[in-house]
Amino acid sequence: MVDDCPRCGLHFERMEGHSLGAVAVNTVASSALVLVVVIFTLLINGTNTATSTLLMLAAPVGVLFPILFDSVSRTLWNAIELLMRPPHVGEIREEFRRSKVR
Repeated sequence: MVDDCPRCGLHFERMEGHSLGAVAVNTVASSALVLVVVIFTLLINGTNTATSTLLMLAAPVGVLFPILFDSVSRTLWNAIELLMRPPHVGEIREEFRRSKVR
C-alpha cells in the first residue's frame, strides 16, 4: 500500500497504531465468513458432518480471505477514520478541503 494518496496527498497512517482498526475490520469479516461457511455446511449436510469436512471447507476460507480482503479492509478503515476524525489543515491539498458554507 502506498503511504500517501496520490490524488489528495492524505497520509494513510495518520497516527501510531492506525492500522489496528483495519486488522480488526479484517478479523471480524473473516470470522463472520468462516462462521457462515460452517453454518451452511451444517445446514446442508446436517449436524453429523465430520469435523474434517468442516475443516476442509472453513480452513481455506479462514486463510485466504484475510489475505485477499486486506486492501479492502484498509480502505474501509481509512474511510471510517476520516468520518470519525476529519483531516486537519495541511493533511490534504487545499483544493480537496470543503469550502465554507456562507
